[in-house]
Amino acid sequence: MAECFFHTGRPSVTRCKQCGRPLCGECRIIRGEGIFCSEECADRFSVFSQRAEEIEEKRNKSGGKAGLIRFIIFVVVLLVIFMTVKKLFW
Repeated sequence: MAECFFHTGRPSVTRCKQCGRPLCGECRIIRGEGIFCSEECADRFSVFSQRAEEIEEKRNKSGGKAGLIRFIIFVVVLLVIFMTVKKLFW
């Protein structure tokens, strides 16, 4: 692994979950969400995680509606194709 970002010459043991900086055992900040190089990175990751969860919740709520709309469009397209083929050959 690389050298610690903060201590030149000291081997790193892990990387910051947010920014990817290599860290030695002394520099790492351990939180429930992972290992970070600073409180700033830990806070940024926390904000990122909250936003990602909100987006996923919105996607899940609208996912059923979007799926139904796609299905209806598919059925309408199939009907149009069927009617066109029927007129051409019958």
